[in-house]
Amino acid sequence: MSTSDATTPRRAKLRQSPEETRSQILEAAEGFLRERSFRELNVDALMSQTGHTRTVFYKHFDDISALMLALIQEIGVELLDVAKEWAQAEAVTPEEARARLGLFVDFYIRNGVLVAAVAEAAHHDDTIEETYASLIEGFVAMTTRAIEARVERGDLTPLDAPEVARALVRMLNGYLGDSLGREHATDPERVLDVISTIWTRTLFPGSA
Repeated sequence: MSTSDATTPRRAKLRQSPEETRSQILEAAEGFLRERSFRELNVDALMSQTGHTRTVFYKHFDDISALMLALIQEIGVELLDVAKEWAQAEAVTPEEARARLGLFVDFYIRNGVLVAAVAEAAHHDDTIEETYASLIEGFVAMTTRAIEARVERGDLTPLDAPEVARALVRMLNGYLGDSLGREHATDPERVLDVISTIWTRTLFPGSA
């Protein structure tokens, strides 16, 4: 290989915009966490997959915690979009509820490993823990409003909407993470059956 050929990848990287480089690092982090645990993630191991140096990493992120916060923001936007799809429905039937819960199953099939990594990182960093908790609480708030709307319409017997919502969301997040955030995941259709049973029997008590 000529000297010119050997330096082509390096020159290509030098021509990258800061946004492209940052995205490349985040993509490498996602790939890393899909194959290995958060405990193994460090700057050297990560940047060896990008072809960039440690110095480049620190131009974009203060540390691994900052990197994880950026990942939370990316997957969090998608999760809250799915939550909004669920919560904004007005006259939802049990069948429609199952279909909307299927969106959460799809999300965890694609991102369950990353959510598990974020949850693990939250045990080691207060800022990550607060950000992750805020994301979950956003989902709880949406579900609370959806339950209250069903009660106001007379579709549901009055209940403690905030706490029921918290219990449902926490169970959903924990169960989906345990079932679909692992290498040997539970069959997704079986998972959907389980969460549909729990949610519909709570929010549609007259359904079969």
